[in-house]
Amino acid sequence: SEETKVPARPKVRHEWYQNDNFVIVEVFVRNVKKEALEVEILENSLSLSVKLATGSENNLDFDPLLYSIVPSESKYEILSTKIEVRLKKAAPGQKWDHLEKTQAQISAASRPEYLSNSRKGVSWDKIAADAERETKLKASEQGVNELFQSIYKDADDDTRRAMMKSYIESNGTALSTDWKNVGKGPVETVPPSDCVAKPF
Repeated sequence: SEETKVPARPKVRHEWYQNDNFVIVEVFVRNVKKEALEVEILENSLSLSVKLATGSENNLDFDPLLYSIVPSESKYEILSTKIEVRLKKAAPGQKWDHLEKTQAQISAASRPEYLSNSRKGVSWDKIAADAERETKLKASEQGVNELFQSIYKDADDDTRRAMMKSYIESNGTALSTDWKNVGKGPVETVPPSDCVAKPF
C-alpha cells in the first residue's frame, strides 16, 4: 500500500519590533485580500488566519503574549507585501524581550506564590519583583536621562568628547559640554556636599 504524503504547510515568516507604546508584528504574506484574513486580538493573545490563493490556510498564533495588551487600541493593516499588526502595550514603556511567554514563565505563573525552603514561606517572586521595581528609573530621573541622551545624540564631536571625558574623569559627578575647558586637563571629582569621594 502506498502512503499519500500531505504537503507540509509553508511557514509564514514574521518579525516583530517595539516602541514605548506598541509591539508591531509584521507577517510577510503578499497580496492578502481582506476577506481572506481573520485577526483576533485579545488581552493576552494574537491569532491570524490567512486563506492563501492556493486554497491552503495558514494560522499564526501568539498565545500567551509576554505581557498584556489593550485590544481596543490595537489594530492591523493589510499592505501589499505584509500584514502589520500594532498591539497597544497595556504598560507603556515596558520592554518586551520576546513576543510570547516561555514555557518556564507559563509554569512559574501556575505555581504557588510562595515557593521557599524557609519555614516562614518567603515569597521569592515578590522579592524579585520588588528588587526590579527599585532598579527602574523614577519618572523624574527618566526625564533627565532622556534630556542628556538627546543632547548627546544631537551634539558635535567636541561636545560628545567633552561629555564623555568630564563624566568619566569626575566619576559621574560632573557633565560638561565645553571641550575648550574639559580638554585642558583632568576633570576634578566633586561629590555632593554631604559625601566624600573615595578612590576605587
